[in-house]
Amino acid sequence: MKGYKTLLLEPIAGFYLNENEEIIPLEHLPFTNKINILIGTNNSGKSKFMRKIMQLNNYSFLNEYAFSKINSLLADYAPFRKGVKILTRKHYKIKNDIEDQRLSGSFVRGDFPDDIFISVDRPKVYYIPTLRSAHSLYLETKTEQYNSYKYEKIEDDIFLHTLRKNYSLSESVDVFTGIHLYKDILNTRNSKRETRKKFENFERFISRNFFEGKTIDIIAEFDKDESRNGNNTKEIISIHIEGEKDSRDLFDLGDGIQALIILMYKIFMAEDNSYVFIDEPEINLHPGMQRMFLEQINSNPDLVKKNLTYFISTHSNHFLDLTLEKNNVSIYSFYSKVETDGEKKLIIKNVNTGDNEILKNIGVNNSSVFMANCSIWVEGISDRIYIKAFLQSYCKSLGKKFPKEDIDFAFFEYAGTNLEHYFFDENINSETQKEIISDIKAMALSNRIFLIADSDNAENDISMSKKKIRLKNLKEAKSNNFTPLVIEDYREIENLLPLDVWKTILIKFCNKNLVSEHREEIENKIEEVLKKFERKNYKKKYIGEFLNDVRNELGKISNKFILNESEYKKLPNDKFGTLTNKRWLSEIVAGKDFSWDVLKKSKGIEKLTIEIYSFITKK
Repeated sequence: MKGYKTLLLEPIAGFYLNENEEIIPLEHLPFTNKINILIGTNNSGKSKFMRKIMQLNNYSFLNEYAFSKINSLLADYAPFRKGVKILTRKHYKIKNDIEDQRLSGSFVRGDFPDDIFISVDRPKVYYIPTLRSAHSLYLETKTEQYNSYKYEKIEDDIFLHTLRKNYSLSESVDVFTGIHLYKDILNTRNSKRETRKKFENFERFISRNFFEGKTIDIIAEFDKDESRNGNNTKEIISIHIEGEKDSRDLFDLGDGIQALIILMYKIFMAEDNSYVFIDEPEINLHPGMQRMFLEQINSNPDLVKKNLTYFISTHSNHFLDLTLEKNNVSIYSFYSKVETDGEKKLIIKNVNTGDNEILKNIGVNNSSVFMANCSIWVEGISDRIYIKAFLQSYCKSLGKKFPKEDIDFAFFEYAGTNLEHYFFDENINSETQKEIISDIKAMALSNRIFLIADSDNAENDISMSKKKIRLKNLKEAKSNNFTPLVIEDYREIENLLPLDVWKTILIKFCNKNLVSEHREEIENKIEEVLKKFERKNYKKKYIGEFLNDVRNELGKISNKFILNESEYKKLPNDKFGTLTNKRWLSEIVAGKDFSWDVLKKSKGIEKLTIEIYSFITKK
């Protein structure tokens, strides 16, 4: 989802903005959010841009809502007042333009929004560069007395010195390379209570995600006598885990845990309302850990309270996956273009969810399905959102931990692939059909696959007899590693939803103006009308048939239908099809966090969810 704050900038040499396919000098970064992901190929300018903006002494944001209001007012006044100009260009001097309009009398007193600008003076900035490590670095030195060699820990942060030398980083930027992690932990454990509290939150995060919730202590071990004798090799970081006799040294843990510790330590210890810049957090992180990192910065209660803003450069498609599920992420695609005169332009584009060009820019395919223990294949994003919501509710009812996505399982959406043609292309030949089934079987040898397909009433619809045969062939391909599930009793996944769910969500399908004035009356009408319906009568019909019948039963208020006909598709011969926006409904259902007691009233949901959960947890 787009943010509402646009960062105003002084021109940055070499950088341009692609705004509505027009390339203009970069004087603003549109629609920034709590999490801002910068994605692109190597040498596209991502890290360079981050280093530029992290060193600004002041961040000035334009409130897009207030800006739209101002322009709307100017448009209203322009025909009647001389000198009124619409503000179309957003740049670092726009404050002057708006002030000129205000002083010229373009605004009636009280019209001018107070919150048009948001200014942050001397922001606290943290930078976690690619040049980072949780390992202490050692130097081999020769001892003169015994003509032998010994190791000495390097105390200076040579990564930091290198970065400051190469990029002239301002001293105001708190650069964390991990080299001084030992010293930081030692100081933190001997700090004031509020600092130690942050560290305890960090330890709790490590405990829950890597050590099954056992109490842990992260210690900076210190031998004073050895240090006095010039031996600093005893200064190591260790983790003591409840119930274990011996502590574990940090360098003995996996690279992934070490990489995540570097990232999360600084974030947990950061000051409130600060800005965190991270270069390529995916380094050494399994896709599942990448998801864990993103979910933590998005929803960990201890971090959410800190109100941090993140700018993250990445090559990882898993960071793009986050935008399918979260509302506070903006993505910026970076690419370069060399003009005929030899000038290299670094171009930034704010992209929306689903822009396939960004996948081309990083040159990746969806590889997470090969790295997880198993994969769940669904037609599209709405199926994925529903199934995840069902699984979460089911796990909560059992008191069990939700399986880790991209580790225990991964979703794969086959819309747009050959598999979609297998289901929906009437002209696909038998040879191609056999090849597709063969390919799925081959993939299942290295990764267990659970494939879900809607029947779309193929069993009963004569016109869909070809699809019926293909679904039959798919089911016959079942093996130990491949489980195809054709939802035959229901036309599509929305038909699974029980009436108790519809009772809660139908208000979203209603005329907003009517709802704002008659909400209680409409909610009561919905409850009464749904008592007349048996969902089993609609399970093999398009969901639009159900919604249209509900619409007619709900009737009108003030001569306007309560339920919007635009929410579902209209077919020839007074028939009705599927939803116009399936994803929208799936997100509403997921957002309501329905209990398992409600969801399991649908035997279809209960059966589907238990089968998928059993498949994921199967050893």
